[in-house]
Amino acid sequence: MKPKKGITILALVVVVSFAYCSMNAAPLISDEKYTYISGMMWYKKYDEGQAVAAEQDKPVMVYFWAIWCKFCRTLHEDVYPDAEISKILGEDFVLVAVDLDENKTDAQRFGVQYPPYLIFLDSQGKVLRADPGFMSKEQLLAVLKQVKEGKA
Repeated sequence: MKPKKGITILALVVVVSFAYCSMNAAPLISDEKYTYISGMMWYKKYDEGQAVAAEQDKPVMVYFWAIWCKFCRTLHEDVYPDAEISKILGEDFVLVAVDLDENKTDAQRFGVQYPPYLIFLDSQGKVLRADPGFMSKEQLLAVLKQVKEGKA
């Protein structure tokens, strides 16, 4: 075998191996109905979350995200896991996480084209506020408290 062929075959094997390992090393972040972000269960589709919100009389937080979004990763790793934020989200809101690469229907419904993007709605589906872009812990906590207290 000529050295050129050997190098080509070796490069191909490395690329295929890398692709296989990358796909299989990705953590499970969703199933058919839910997305799991920061230890919390989020509905994948707005309609499912809104139905639960109406039933439980809770506001909805719709979070538009993408796996490639670096600001989304910061939200997942630093903001949502905050003790006070995760407590309020878990107890007082119905959570919906819309992956912009998978759920084009809900993205179009709300006119969202880029992540991160948060939309807060009351239990009947009325938009209370929309917040494009990244929010720090302090900013999100203030917004959550406003929405929770009906001041949004």
